[in-house]
Amino acid sequence: MDIWNWLALASICALGAMSPGPSLAVIIKAGSQGGFRAGAAASIAHGAGVAVYATLTALGLAVVLTGTPWLFSGLQWAGAIFLAYLGWKALTAKPAPAEATEENPEPAVEMSPRRAAANGFAVAFLNPKIAVFFTALFSQFVGPHQALATKLGMAGLAAGIDAVWYLLVTALMTLASRSERFQRARQLAGSRIEKAFGLLLLALAARLVWSI
Repeated sequence: MDIWNWLALASICALGAMSPGPSLAVIIKAGSQGGFRAGAAASIAHGAGVAVYATLTALGLAVVLTGTPWLFSGLQWAGAIFLAYLGWKALTAKPAPAEATEENPEPAVEMSPRRAAANGFAVAFLNPKIAVFFTALFSQFVGPHQALATKLGMAGLAAGIDAVWYLLVTALMTLASRSERFQRARQLAGSRIEKAFGLLLLALAARLVWSI
């Protein structure tokens, strides 16, 4: 492919990564609960999940997934259940103090990078619509005699753009969280924010179920 095709592919992948959806909600939740390390772990793991589908698509294996209704539907149901689980955990989470005090010696439990990474990978891997997106996209760029290195490069480009975009989102969140106004708002409305995330994730799960 020439440079213009690579730029066109990169632009479309960037627009796809920037579109709001379940992934953005999960990344923001990881960053707000675990800071930059958790948000970065979720972002990179999400990129790895995207890499799985992008690679399968580039190698032509995604046709098997999109052409197997029961497998496609099974992944959709698993993704909806996963989002519903995250939403329910957020709604039922007990409010925790923002910092340790004499009355509350235990600080708030933050999301670990490992857990954030697991959530980031799962929300991407359990979304088979990503395979549909890459099947439609790569069909415009992959020819019958395309070199394997080019196909893998396309998959790597898509995954890299996805991870970088969510790393940027996490970095901006981290910068905003350093402001005193943000910290006061988080302390005053921490429980409400958590429940709002829970309702958002449940709504996204319901939308996925509705579309199955």
